[in-house]
Amino acid sequence: MGVASVSRESCENLLTKGGTDGEGMGRAITIVIGGARESLDALPHTLRLVLRRRKGFIKLAIRTGADLVPVLAFGENDLYEQVRSDQHPLIHKFQMLIKHTMGFTIPLFHARGVFNYDVGLMPYRRPLNIVVGCPIQVIQQQNRDKIDDDYIDYLHAKYVQELARLWEQWKDVYAKDRISELEIVA
Repeated sequence: MGVASVSRESCENLLTKGGTDGEGMGRAITIVIGGARESLDALPHTLRLVLRRRKGFIKLAIRTGADLVPVLAFGENDLYEQVRSDQHPLIHKFQMLIKHTMGFTIPLFHARGVFNYDVGLMPYRRPLNIVVGCPIQVIQQQNRDKIDDDYIDYLHAKYVQELARLWEQWKDVYAKDRISELEIVA
């Protein structure tokens, strides 16, 4: 299925080996940037992205010369219901302890069953719409010591700007029932 570790070494290997030229050309990876932390904030009819301080994917793109392609999933947070951290602070504290200790966390969620619609682990039957933004071209710099912080910040800002543009363009089509606007946090 192409599932791999999201470690720096694994991602660099996927983007620099194989492909049409044997050096990664034509290869792509998909990274859920917000990861475990973002999964805990996933509430129906909202879109809260943990992205503000996440810049490792930008550095990876610079080292490998891979373009950045912003993608938004509308309806992803509507597929499951989960325990809200603001209503159950002890559970949230425990989840964060597991995240810091083990590097991952498991949200407490439920949806529908196979033969019933009330309780189970199957996702609710709700629309999931994926929109893809304009690719952001990256100038390759393989030497980590020569990657300029200003260039990283520039690409990150451009990436966030393109996500915001996608949100504005498609929110009234795919997020009609939203209870909040796009929020970019930590």
